[in-house]
Amino acid sequence: MSLRGRLGTGFRLAGQSASVLRDNPGLVVYPLLGGVAMAAFVATAVGGVVATETMDSLPVAVGTLAAVYVGTSFLASFSIAALSWAVRETFAGRDPSVAAAFRAAAGHLPALLGWALLSALVGLLLRTLEESSDIVGTIVSALLSLGWAALTYFVVPVIVFEDAGPATMIQESARLVRETWGESLGSEFGVGIVSFLLALPGVAIVAAALLVGPSGELLVAGLAVGGLVLAAGLLAGYTLGAIAKVALYTFAREESTPAAFDEALLRYD
Repeated sequence: MSLRGRLGTGFRLAGQSASVLRDNPGLVVYPLLGGVAMAAFVATAVGGVVATETMDSLPVAVGTLAAVYVGTSFLASFSIAALSWAVRETFAGRDPSVAAAFRAAAGHLPALLGWALLSALVGLLLRTLEESSDIVGTIVSALLSLGWAALTYFVVPVIVFEDAGPATMIQESARLVRETWGESLGSEFGVGIVSFLLALPGVAIVAAALLVGPSGELLVAGLAVGGLVLAAGLLAGYTLGAIAKVALYTFAREESTPAAFDEALLRYD
């Protein structure tokens, strides 16, 4: 299959993921809770530094930045792990509870923490490369970021469903990506387009509110409504990505097709 065909397949996978989300809207609670936890963590970490008036200290600033990177990476991975578990339970025809999903994720805390540390370290290195060099460094950083994202596409499902540790999680993720590379890339492309379309009304509402003027109740209401619509679109898009990823993982590892998906789309031969 050509690259164009695989991208088209990925876009259709995004559409079938949307049907799963439509039937199971409660799945968005996991990225929602993860986002709230990350916002609270960042506010606490940065607020504590500001309150103690130690932001001018380079060691404190660097430590705070590192803590934010690791903490947000861990919270994101933890919420994705819970969401991935809940999605596979949904595929099996069960109705998972939020508590059960987070308990399942908590059973893999060491691996998730190790993954958070590694991904945060790589993120910091790529950020340093981007900010300390010229346009060439920026391009190289962007290419390395894309490669890293592709290589680690299945890391969290591998951790959750195979109890993989640091020594094998990236290796197994890379092997799955090689087997499903077109669909993996295509699903990300398709979900990205769908997420953009879902977020677009919120952006439009915010833009319209800003055009009204710098103050007034209409502006405040417009920003609030637009922000909520935008957040809802982003949450839906984030969830769609996880659904597509677990569907690809389930077919590749177990050779079973979730009910909402066409086997022909998941097959990568």
